[in-house]
Amino acid sequence: MVAKKLRPIDLVSVSQTSSRLRDAAQLSAEVHGRRQRAIQVQFVWRRLTMPPFGGVDALLNPHVIRSLALNFDCLIGAQQEGLVVLAEQLAAPTDRVLALEGLAVGMAELAPALQERLVVIAEQLDEPAHRASALQSLGPGMAGLAPALQERLVVIAEQLDMPAHRGWALEGLGAGVAGLAPELQGRLVVIAEQLDMPAHRGWALEGLGAGVAGLAPALQERLVVIAEQLDEPWDRVSALEGLGAGLVGLAPELQERLVVIAEQLDMPAHRGWAVAGLGVGVAGLPPELQERLVVIAEQLDMPAHRVWALQGLGEGVAGLPPERQERLVVIAEQLDMPAHRVWALQGLGAGLAGLAPALQQRLVVIAEQLDEPLDRARAVAGLGVGVAGLPPALQERLVVIAEQLDEPADRFWALASLCAGLAGLAPELQQRLVVIAEQLDEPAHRFWALASLCAGLAGLAPELQQRLVVLADGLATPADRAQAFAALLPRR
Repeated sequence: MVAKKLRPIDLVSVSQTSSRLRDAAQLSAEVHGRRQRAIQVQFVWRRLTMPPFGGVDALLNPHVIRSLALNFDCLIGAQQEGLVVLAEQLAAPTDRVLALEGLAVGMAELAPALQERLVVIAEQLDEPAHRASALQSLGPGMAGLAPALQERLVVIAEQLDMPAHRGWALEGLGAGVAGLAPELQGRLVVIAEQLDMPAHRGWALEGLGAGVAGLAPALQERLVVIAEQLDEPWDRVSALEGLGAGLVGLAPELQERLVVIAEQLDMPAHRGWAVAGLGVGVAGLPPELQERLVVIAEQLDMPAHRVWALQGLGEGVAGLPPERQERLVVIAEQLDMPAHRVWALQGLGAGLAGLAPALQQRLVVIAEQLDEPLDRARAVAGLGVGVAGLPPALQERLVVIAEQLDEPADRFWALASLCAGLAGLAPELQQRLVVIAEQLDEPAHRFWALASLCAGLAGLAPELQQRLVVLADGLATPADRAQAFAALLPRR
């Protein structure tokens, strides 16, 4: 019971002196897994801070910082503070903003004093544009801050003079708006309402829409009203793209008002993009509203416009009844241009796991029948994100497409997406993907292939994990090796 309350890094420290805790770690799969994650993070930290990577210089890479920040609970306090100190000491404001972007993803795991130091970095940036960018970086993690620190971020946004900067700030703060107190949520909505230019209000809705489901109904309606009052079609499309992410959390009456905005757009291109925006949340709509969005997609004359609609509807396709799912697959099958079929697969791939096996197979067939290798690579890249939800036979058919690509760049393109579902593949298929990476000659291709494979590292057998470590060690430059080892870090 005690072990379950300890942070992963504390499990490592205490289990070295407590045989009882070592036994607990061995008996509990959950505790053992957290302890192993901390051991893995500490291994990578040592590799990053010792030659040949150049010591702490290797930590200045924003990608490395982000990978470590995702595992703050696996670092001791001095290591956490060391990363914050690095951010404070960066000379260029743009570098400090990039560091904040990396650190923000694990901000909730930091001690309050370290959280405050990150907020201070944002407050002390001289240029308003940099402060707005800092809010974009910190916004997604602001729900993990104390209320007083949350308010200080809102104050930064309120004190920005240029409307464009306030719009940018809301793009970031909106991602964390659901974790704010109602009073702070209201203040962010007021900022959006007071923006004079419609384009800026559209940007604000793109940001606030991500957290709209966590707002009180009255605040949700005020955001919908902003969208309804936008005159320019592209501004309304931007608003729908933002609000679509939180569609499931709106009352049916507000959902219908957003669908009406899409239906009333005159130009097919605008309707296609509007469906793409709302399609992300289509699974949370009542059946009648789902049908209205699918009908808009079917009635678009231009193939490119139908493809745009599928880009969004694909993300929510798993929540549609089988009959509507099939109608979306039919749209993809009836596209003539290979590029359009590829884009359709990239859209529908996001919801691939939620389709019936027969429909999954029809999408794989589209990929197999593409003539150009690059098109097949891009098709696999689209379907690969859902590969873990396919039957083994269909998984193998996608791996075969990747293996048969002659150009290394094409193989990497396909590999990068298939690795997203690595843990859901049979060990034999996992090994075949590792072999593809090992056989890439260009260092850049090997580096990015390694970064992709590491996304599913926890699901690999120890022997395959070791082969990835060897691959990282073999990269040519210290910077690439540092970033590759950071990619080996667990991702939560």
